[in-house]
Amino acid sequence: MRRFLNLEDKFSLSRAAVIIGVLTLLSRVVGLMRDRLFASHFGAGDTLDIYYAAFRIPDFIFNLLVLGTLSVAFIPVFTEWLIKDQKRAYKIANTILNFSFLAMLALCLMLTLLAKPLTHLLVPGFNGWKFEQTLLLTKIFLWSPVIFTVSNVFGSILNSQKRFFMANLAPILYNLGIIFGLIYLYPRFGLTGLGLGVILGALLHLGVQAIEAFRHGFTWQPALELTDDSVKKIGKLFVPRIFGLDPSQISLLIGSVIGSLLVSGTITVLNLANNLQAVPIGIFAISIAVAAFPLLSEQFARRQHEDFAQTLAKTMNQILFFIIPISILMLLFRAYLVRLVYGAGKFNWENTIATFNTLGIFAVSLFAQALVPLFSRAFYARHNTKTPVLVGLISMAINITLSYWLATNQLVFGVRALGASLMAQTSGVEGIALGFSLASIFNCLVLFILLRHSLAKEFGKDQRPILEFDGALASGISRIVAASIIMGLAGYVAIYAIAPFVNTRTVLGILLQSAWGVGLATVVYLAAADRLNLPQTKAAIAFFKKMFRLS
Repeated sequence: MRRFLNLEDKFSLSRAAVIIGVLTLLSRVVGLMRDRLFASHFGAGDTLDIYYAAFRIPDFIFNLLVLGTLSVAFIPVFTEWLIKDQKRAYKIANTILNFSFLAMLALCLMLTLLAKPLTHLLVPGFNGWKFEQTLLLTKIFLWSPVIFTVSNVFGSILNSQKRFFMANLAPILYNLGIIFGLIYLYPRFGLTGLGLGVILGALLHLGVQAIEAFRHGFTWQPALELTDDSVKKIGKLFVPRIFGLDPSQISLLIGSVIGSLLVSGTITVLNLANNLQAVPIGIFAISIAVAAFPLLSEQFARRQHEDFAQTLAKTMNQILFFIIPISILMLLFRAYLVRLVYGAGKFNWENTIATFNTLGIFAVSLFAQALVPLFSRAFYARHNTKTPVLVGLISMAINITLSYWLATNQLVFGVRALGASLMAQTSGVEGIALGFSLASIFNCLVLFILLRHSLAKEFGKDQRPILEFDGALASGISRIVAASIIMGLAGYVAIYAIAPFVNTRTVLGILLQSAWGVGLATVVYLAAADRLNLPQTKAAIAFFKKMFRLS
């Protein structure tokens, strides 16, 4: 831990990305352990449908008003004042902290009073015990946005100071709190115990970030200066961003509404598949985008436009260096992955098939999901929240329309990936995933086109920087795709080469076959990438050698 903390003393994008990435990886691993415990304990059925559905209202409110909303409005303004006047910066932070806490507390208390009719809208297909338990957990979970709002402000302060360690340790503690609730509180209190575990995890999430913020100079004050010009500026950036909700949250919300009308377990399968595909996005895409955001904000504040474009191109290539090969591996090994992570206890073969089919559809749009957070933050760093919001609203409409139509109308889908059929025919949950994937690709492409246009316009007659930007992207992406294709072929051959020697009816056999295939494919990818002179390969190896003192 001390080694990671020491790395923060001298900032670089690669160091920050690795710190965030490693901790995000640990968080995702703990999250998958959590999901495996839940899946094996309950299976894809009524109990987990209730549990995941109860998250939708609290998560929707938090994601709408705070996560990716408050932080992206707060960080650019707070960063500017950190450069000019630290005392003023902390005064602004206190106003935002106090106001956001009071506002979220009032909202969640009101939503608790309206929880019954809102739950009816959310899960129209639930009734009786299933509805009552969803309502109970929803009321408990509504305390979590209040806690997470305060925690998010502390996290934004730490990110602005380029202090990423504790901010990214917090999600690990959150998941441990949930696991504690399942193991120790559920046997005593039933579903209420699961809810208490979530609240415990949220408090741990808050505590570790608050302590770190205070340790690095923040002091709480009862400030509420809403007339401050900088606070108003944050408000102006914040309001349009409200409409730019994370597409995955819309998909899960749609999934709860439609899934409640379909067979038991639909909501569970969608959430479990989404949690798996979110792992590489969180580890690589989000971590790299979060690390780049303060730097992009600073470069724009200093009017370093050429550096901004170079940072953006470099960051895109860094993300795609990981995401494109992972997408191929996820398509190839999705059945193995689902069986290894969830295939235990009450999670049966039918649950497994539905989950890996859904995961395969998500994997097709993984590149788009990975780049959208970066593109959005690039606009936010430029104090432009309107563009990603408008594009996000259109994407949301496409998502809702396609998801509903595809979920309620079976569709023959004959795409094959490296010889493996993605699916034969959509079911309800697969239709929801397909609608989300198509909307994500649309969102990504439109944001990129508009962002590039904005950069080109900024450089005016001197188009050399934008041509260098295009050249860096074309060169990087073409080599990444070439190395990924070679990797995919190697992985495909590896699966069938070892098949006669392992028993895939056992966990050990599945583990051996998948480990051999993924391992060989990874080695081939790194070798091909190195041969193609991709700088990310050498940089990653050099950094890890230095960190673990292997050189």
